[in-house]
Amino acid sequence: MQWTTWISMALGIVAVIGTKISPPPVILDLGPVVPTPVPTAKQAVKKRLITTITVQNNEEGESIISFEAADFADEGEGKIKMMASKRYTLAEEKKQDPELRDKILRQVRDLERDMLTYAEKVGPPKARAPLSAGSSPQ
Repeated sequence: MQWTTWISMALGIVAVIGTKISPPPVILDLGPVVPTPVPTAKQAVKKRLITTITVQNNEEGESIISFEAADFADEGEGKIKMMASKRYTLAEEKKQDPELRDKILRQVRDLERDMLTYAEKVGPPKARAPLSAGSSPQ
């Protein structure tokens, strides 16, 4: 009886191991991976535009002139995408190209004169009503 027990146990182990030692799946080596190409970007024309100009004048101090330049991609058919923008302040860039900075400042002063003339012709600013004691501004 002992032999039959050992033989049946050995056959059981071989049967279990035999089912687990089946041949592996067939794998075909196809070579290196070629990544999917990125879609081609739409045709666009790069343009730069001054988007804002700010002049902060003070009677007692130096004027602060700043502006923002932005780069756009014009894809045509009214499709424009902003790519980058940067703000410049002439007070900070004194060391860089002082001749161009002075030229811009002179042109801004000429523009200010023209705007003051325009304001005078169209209608000067309205004087504020004086505040009296005990009244609140409206």
